[in-house]
Amino acid sequence: MKIKDVTNRMLIIPVFVPHAGCPHKCCFCNQKLISGQMQIPTNEEICSTVEQYRSVAGNYAQVQLAFYGGSFTGIPEVEQERYLRCVQKYMEEGFIDTIRISTRPDCINEETLARLTKYGVTVIELGVQSMDDNVLSKSNRGHKIEDTIKAAKLIKQKGFTLGIQTMPGLPGSNTVSDYETACQVVALKPAIVRIYPTIIIKDTELEDMYKNGMYKPMQLSETVELCAGLFLYYQQNDIEVIRMGLQSSDNISEGGSIVAGPYHPAFGQLVKSRILLGNMVTAIEHNKLSGDGFTISCEETSDNKKFLTIKVNENELSDYVGQKRCNIIELMDKFYFDDVRIITY
Repeated sequence: MKIKDVTNRMLIIPVFVPHAGCPHKCCFCNQKLISGQMQIPTNEEICSTVEQYRSVAGNYAQVQLAFYGGSFTGIPEVEQERYLRCVQKYMEEGFIDTIRISTRPDCINEETLARLTKYGVTVIELGVQSMDDNVLSKSNRGHKIEDTIKAAKLIKQKGFTLGIQTMPGLPGSNTVSDYETACQVVALKPAIVRIYPTIIIKDTELEDMYKNGMYKPMQLSETVELCAGLFLYYQQNDIEVIRMGLQSSDNISEGGSIVAGPYHPAFGQLVKSRILLGNMVTAIEHNKLSGDGFTISCEETSDNKKFLTIKVNENELSDYVGQKRCNIIELMDKFYFDDVRIITY
């Protein structure tokens, strides 16, 4: 199966509101470290952030402002309106086209959605994390599956674009429950999904659980394998996966913020490379000379040496090769090739 190109020409202007509006402290959460921001932004800071993107906005078909972090609709109403009013002038002048917010399933109701509609919010991402009540309880999420289902239906009913965020590898979960979560997410029919494998961040309850032997994180290799399967499953159901893995930042990748877990600064590429490896393996096993996005040729010399050449599009070369040539090495080991070359058309 060919991976869809999810790249679009939309400029995202991020505004972080760390832990704002969250009624619970989830076991995995340290939003201030993740976002790199310790205080909620003032109006002046929001405007300054928006203005920084003016010089590049012309390169994009659309501009979207996204309120990340925390639970936007859990913030007091007066604060929600302050944030939303602050950016209305940019919408009125046509600089910002749409607004996106992230929130919790139990912070959604008809009154809240009416307010968001009034100010031009079009995309709502729900931090669902899991569709297993046992996992939600162990993670101290403070909501249940029924809250997610109710919120998702109401969001779609009111005409918003629905996004879902999940976290494979939470306490109490396993591969089966993570796939079951994906099945139930598909049933909600969101437009977009984010997959954030669970990472143990410094100064969280999950760090204590890990150090006390109460929680064991997934290994990177098994997480990549799991997320490759989840990606394909969502793609088969016409749901766009717009993010896999925490975004790399100085706060995350440096300074010891990550205690343990399957973090990689290019996690999404690892998953894509794993999927492409599977495509190549399947083609070779079935003696096919081509697959989605690549062609194959094999050569055997008189001294019984086997050589494989795979041609791919130039913009996907590094993904097919894999980090540290891992896909080439895997193909050589699996099929006993003496050499494997992945080149461009």
